[in-house]
Amino acid sequence: MRPLIGLLFGFAVGAFGSVSAQDPPVPTNQRVMSAEAPFSWTIDDPQPIEGLLLPGGVAVGETVVAEMDPEASTNAPAPLASQPTYVADAPRPRILFQPAVPTWDPAAGTILKPTVHLADDPAAEILPTPAPSFSEQIPSAIPDTSDRIPITEDLQPDRVWVPAGASERFEAFRNRRRKPLANLFDNAVRAMRSQSGRDLGVGVERLPFALFEIDASQPSNNFRVRFESASDWEFADRVEYFWSRIGKKGPEFANPLTFEPSVDYQDIRLSFEVGGKKFSATTEIPLRFIDPTILSNTGGMGDMVLTTKTVMIDGDSLQLTQVLRNQLPTGSAKRGLGNGHVSMEPGFVARYKWSDRTLIHNELKLWFPIGGEPGFSGPVLRYGMGFANVLYDSDTFAILPTFEIVGWSILTGQKSVGAVNPQSIDGENIINLYPGVRFVSDRRRLFEVGISGGASVTERHWYRSVLRLDLRWTF
Repeated sequence: MRPLIGLLFGFAVGAFGSVSAQDPPVPTNQRVMSAEAPFSWTIDDPQPIEGLLLPGGVAVGETVVAEMDPEASTNAPAPLASQPTYVADAPRPRILFQPAVPTWDPAAGTILKPTVHLADDPAAEILPTPAPSFSEQIPSAIPDTSDRIPITEDLQPDRVWVPAGASERFEAFRNRRRKPLANLFDNAVRAMRSQSGRDLGVGVERLPFALFEIDASQPSNNFRVRFESASDWEFADRVEYFWSRIGKKGPEFANPLTFEPSVDYQDIRLSFEVGGKKFSATTEIPLRFIDPTILSNTGGMGDMVLTTKTVMIDGDSLQLTQVLRNQLPTGSAKRGLGNGHVSMEPGFVARYKWSDRTLIHNELKLWFPIGGEPGFSGPVLRYGMGFANVLYDSDTFAILPTFEIVGWSILTGQKSVGAVNPQSIDGENIINLYPGVRFVSDRRRLFEVGISGGASVTERHWYRSVLRLDLRWTF
């Protein structure tokens, strides 16, 4: 009996529980989960969200799917519309690339500058998108942006890009065909107009070596070729400075009472100087050609000269150098190519810096013979002052005008005047003036061309006039 009562009670309880636990019908938009796929879900009615703003300010009008739960309470989290899912076909921001075009830059001139920026309109694009169905669209006008440099209409192209016109080529040809002196004059005029504010160049560096007659106080390393032509050297054997005594070591005449009134000569002198900042030694070898009035013309090697320089004072404005010049009798005295004895000429040369572009040079020397004829040969005091200035100066070319005043005082000695006994000399003075100019070029190697002339301004003189041409290479 008891089992039957328990069975009936169980059926009653089961029926009551099934009625109370029955749920309402499931809505159409409710998740439906199955035992085979417990974590899968579906969306029956997707809700569109219009006017979604993508990053960069691009509005997208496509459908965005979001999940809406009708049973969500006010305390429930925000619907999925706050986190939209982007559709693959939605437009995206495009990157525009503008090819490089000539642009003017104040600092660098004409440059090629490409432009890369975001398109203001998603439809305006140059680069293709990865979408297979996309067809490239080229905009008719690229919008202007503030980061571009505008190209002005009056911008002139670089000369490198545009060849010269016919008129310019004709002008260049005409300038090349003009006379060199005319081009030199034009360059000098333009140079003098543009000298203000110019940096120091090669001309200032060569000012210490610009003079012709006065030795430079600064030792250097150079090779020089000098062409020298002098006319009307009177009393050629005077104190045996140019010749030895006529009839003795000097040239012979058939008539003992004859003397040489005037001699012209031409020299080609090869000079090589080598040393450092404080000392240098110079070797000079002359080739001499003489043209006397009575004797016949002749030529050959003259007297060799060895010169040493030792800097004693080397300041910013003043430089003082001791010079010793030694003349060796390598030329034939009988033919009038040398003076026939050793002679020495010690002295001092100095330079003073008047300005950055002007130097003043000075010298004081004493020439005296060693082994000359006693009583006939005698000492000669030499002194002088010179100026060198920079007229034009650049990094590769310079023009240096010079002016020198040189004097000699014959202290004692004699000279042949045609009589049996020679005439004594007591204090003859000779003063010469030497204007000149040097052209300096420093392109591949430092090279100089110098032209100088000299003339006597006193009644007594060595030569009446002289002309020099210097070619000098500095290393």
